[in-house]
Amino acid sequence: MTPQPIELIQIPDYQQIKQNFLKELTRASQGKTSSLLFVKHPLPAKPLITQGIIQGIVIGGTNYILTTEKIKSDGTWEIIERKTGSLPIFETKKMFVDFLSEHLDQRASAIGVNFGFPMETTVGSEGELDGKLLYRTKEHSFKGLLHEQLGKLVKTILKNRYNKTPLVSVANDTICLALCGTGEENGSLVAGTGFNMGLVLREQEQKVIINLEAGDFNKFSQSSILKQIDAESEFPGSHLFEKNISGVYLPKHFNLWVKKLNVIVPPVHTGQELSAIAHKYHDETARDVARTLLLQSACLTAAAIAGTYEFFDKPNSFTIIGEGGLLWDGWHYYENIQKQLAAFGYNKNRITIKNIKHSSINGAIGLITK
Repeated sequence: MTPQPIELIQIPDYQQIKQNFLKELTRASQGKTSSLLFVKHPLPAKPLITQGIIQGIVIGGTNYILTTEKIKSDGTWEIIERKTGSLPIFETKKMFVDFLSEHLDQRASAIGVNFGFPMETTVGSEGELDGKLLYRTKEHSFKGLLHEQLGKLVKTILKNRYNKTPLVSVANDTICLALCGTGEENGSLVAGTGFNMGLVLREQEQKVIINLEAGDFNKFSQSSILKQIDAESEFPGSHLFEKNISGVYLPKHFNLWVKKLNVIVPPVHTGQELSAIAHKYHDETARDVARTLLLQSACLTAAAIAGTYEFFDKPNSFTIIGEGGLLWDGWHYYENIQKQLAAFGYNKNRITIKNIKHSSINGAIGLITK
């Protein structure tokens, strides 16, 4: 008889991982060597645009999103156009430029780009955020684009194509996510195709959003399955936390586990397919493997949230804006995060994960209007 997967798949020490995440976060905040980054994004003192046509662009994850909106003189908004589609694989700079050339709206006087990849932050003359791609991640190679200033690239495309020079602001997805709320939140969480977190701090009366690149966290024990996935990945040794818990990698874990257990099941390619198996599948072993992997992913996410909560000295109220298919649609994912936070001993009213409709595209627009 095949052993139960829960007995085969090693249960992580979530308490220890929480403490390790806190230590790495503290070291990063002090400028010391850490697996986490602590990239500061100082926000402009006032909105860059209060009237006119703005385009928001989301690039990252599974889909791209585009919106063109008009801010009227009375402060009301009108959506002129909105569309979405499957994000292409950006192997080269040319492919990225071709994508932007097709989708940039020449009517816009300002453009906000939610770019879901690690960036080195820069600030423009009017306080707009910009940045350079630090390194390749996920399946996108971006050959020829590394260390190029993205906002400047967008402006060059518009200048060459339409002879227009709008204001352009670009930031990471966690930064944009923190800009889609009321402004009182403590941070942001992306738990979907990828994994990342951001924090909101105040320095000398200026609001600063911190990008952690939390998917790079590596102070945890690696399973043999994770080591195999990492070794076969494009960038071995990097993004280990993301490779262990995110929607793009969990199917790889599942496929390797069911093969190891001699379970005949079609290969799984997406987090949605994995959740479907966890909800209901005729083979109990396959179902239990899916449930175990999703449960552990949720608990590891909770450990990272708990580490950031303790970094803030356990305030009575701690709110982060959450985004991602795993977080909101994964099998009992949000529920299991809450259970693990309770297991850490936190009152259920202390930590809130807020779900905001159209968060990613509203965050892109927020780069211009917040």
